[in-house]
Amino acid sequence: MEIATTPPTERRKLALAAVKELGPQRTEKAVLKIRCPKGHTVAAVYNTTEGQVVVSRSGPGGRGNRDREATPHNGTSLNSEYVDTLEVTQFEDDAIPSGCACGPRSLSRKKMQDAVATHAHVINLT
Repeated sequence: MEIATTPPTERRKLALAAVKELGPQRTEKAVLKIRCPKGHTVAAVYNTTEGQVVVSRSGPGGRGNRDREATPHNGTSLNSEYVDTLEVTQFEDDAIPSGCACGPRSLSRKKMQDAVATHAHVINLT
């Protein structure tokens, strides 16, 4: 995929398809995980057929193994994921939306790119 010529919506669709190709056990294939101060994984970076893809959670998530999944009346999930390529054009924001039970967060693409380049496996947010 040519990042400079691919529209953002199309790029995100391709990134989502590439992440789905990783299968249900994709968490084991993460090259980088981003965690909040309480240890919740709020995002992960994967090597895919479309390049490096970041997947971040944008919902509150569960707080325990007996919690029911939060669903609105229309049946969709409140725990949605934001999926995009780690590499973007110079005209887009560096920030990626994310969140967990602790609250909403904003993640930096640049910091994630630097962490992957230095072979870091975990970023612990403060």
